[in-house]
Amino acid sequence: MASIKLFTVEQAERTLPLVRRVVADIVSAYTEHQKTHQERSALGSKINPGSVSEEQAFALERRMHALEAEILRYHEELHEMSVELKDYRTGLIDFYSRYEDRLVFLCWKLDENERLEWWHDLNTGFGGRTPITAANRALFEGHPQPSKANQQQRTQSPK
Repeated sequence: MASIKLFTVEQAERTLPLVRRVVADIVSAYTEHQKTHQERSALGSKINPGSVSEEQAFALERRMHALEAEILRYHEELHEMSVELKDYRTGLIDFYSRYEDRLVFLCWKLDENERLEWWHDLNTGFGGRTPITAANRALFEGHPQPSKANQQQRTQSPK
């Protein structure tokens, strides 16, 4: 299994401004894709070759493919940040964390503010969300961040 990045609540919250923009783009593109798909479906499957309907169908299909590629690029951007996208329609995402010696998800949705308020076990999903409280907030463990001294050592070449 590939290694996963674990986040503290604070580490995950620091990413939320960027994550919010990417997730908003995904939700917007997904909504447009759904609308375009409905328009294409309304044209039906039996279209006369060379007709205006055929031109419209091709244009709508090209638009759907472009939106799919755009969504894929945004999804990959989230993946590179170690963010799990769970729902294209609502912008539901999860960050891996460790709580009480088990892997859990820190959970966030596009319509929420830029403070994480929920977590859940890996197998319970959105319905099993539990509040992040002042009492448990510091108990979510992530990977330690390298110190400035360690970062400088890694960037300096050996002599």
